[in-house]
Formats: sequence, C-alpha cells, structure tokens
Amino acid sequence: MIDKYPIKLLIGTDYPILEKIRCAENLFHVYGMEILSDRTIQSLLETYRQAIQQSWMQMKMIGLVTECTDCAVNDGGSCCGRGIEDRFDVVLLLINLLMGCRLPLSPWNETGCWFLGEQGCVIPARHVICVNYICKRLGSKLEKKGLRLLQEKIVLETDAGFALEESIKKWLRNKGL
Repeated sequence: MIDKYPIKLLIGTDYPILEKIRCAENLFHVYGMEILSDRTIQSLLETYRQAIQQSWMQMKMIGLVTECTDCAVNDGGSCCGRGIEDRFDVVLLLINLLMGCRLPLSPWNETGCWFLGEQGCVIPARHVICVNYICKRLGSKLEKKGLRLLQEKIVLETDAGFALEESIKKWLRNKGL
C-alpha cells in the first residue's frame, strides 16, 4: 500500500510519471473520501475548480485552445511535448483524482506530454508552466487584450491551485505521510 512509496514521492518530481500516478491513485483510494470531507479542502477545491473553468472559458473565447491543440497535435508543440509530465508531483495528480478525473496509464502520443489527448489536455489541474506559458506563436496570433484578460484569470487559477496543494500537503503531513 502507501508504505512502499517513499515520502519524498509525495512531493517530489524525480520519479517516473507512472509511479507517481500509481501513488496518487493509492492515496486517493485510501484517503480520498476523507480528504474530500475536509471543509477547508472542499472550499479550496471548489475555488480552484471555478478558477480553472474561468481560465478555460477565456482560453476558448480568444482562440487559444484551438491554436494550442493544433500546435500540439500537428506541430509537436514544445509546451505539450514529451517530458512536461515529469514536472507533476503526486499531490497535483491527487488533485486531479479528487476532481473526478481519471489519469491516463499511458500517453496518447509518445511524442507529447503524458496528459495530452486528441483534443488537448485531458486533466483539469495542470502544472503552473502548462497554465502560464504563452509562446511566441500565441503572442503573435492572439489579440493582446484577450491575452491580458486570460493572464488575470491564470493568476486566480494558479493562486487557487497553490493554496489547495499546500492544504493537501499539510493534510497528508498531519496523517504522517
């Protein structure tokens, strides 16, 4: 069970993604309902979920989702390229599970990020680099006002995600993990 995974794995990024996914799934199986019943985490999770929705609505509105998906699927986009998933830690993966997401056990495309699907990213809670990065292609193709509005929403998303991650880490530490 949990004991076979070193505590370092709970916060570290230096393990293979499949091992981190298995650890997150194990944590979810053992503690998921208990974590979800914590009122502080419930509130932070809802704030984060709403912030993600706002970011995605803005991304769709300005055409970013279409551009990023095209780049990732047809041009081998660097921001969704293979290895980006290595930046994810177990807590962020656990958050995706807490949000009702199923984590893929293999990549859709070997040249892309583990979490890249046919229509773009398949998980709601993404690493800050995935949320915050605006490449030159986007910077030149998209309207500046729309990008500025998106960046305001991104700040809310990343702040909410950080607060939730820290709360879950504290919860796990209190459990002795």
